[in-house]
Amino acid sequence: MSGLKAPGSKHVHRALLDQSGQAIAEFVLVLFALILVLFAILELGLMLNAKLALASAAREIARICAVEGGYVGKAIQRADSVIESAGLEADRIDLAVVPKQAIYGTDINVSLSYDYRVKSPVVSVIAGPTVTLRAKAVTRSEFVPR
Repeated sequence: MSGLKAPGSKHVHRALLDQSGQAIAEFVLVLFALILVLFAILELGLMLNAKLALASAAREIARICAVEGGYVGKAIQRADSVIESAGLEADRIDLAVVPKQAIYGTDINVSLSYDYRVKSPVVSVIAGPTVTLRAKAVTRSEFVPR
């Protein structure tokens, strides 16, 4: 009985060998897509963290400017500490406060922009090396000249 072979068994074995190369190629393509998605999710999380820190800094600056009447001296010091605690690079941030001095009831607009460096080389190929994040805050001046 051991000498008997099923008809066509040689063709079945050859068909299985031909499909093993196809399975490896499909696995590599799916693995690449999964790695790309994983890195994109991680990078998006880091980017959202930077965006939240930027929005928090804009609110802090706006609040200090409201109390100080638009004077940005103390506001910049506070913003630097908020930005540093969030792990952002202070030299990559642009700050604009309009107007520079305000009396009671005047709107004060604070705008921050940050050039976020993409950390993942996989994502930087698609999104570019930097992404500009922006945050704005508007407050009313509470400063009353004495």
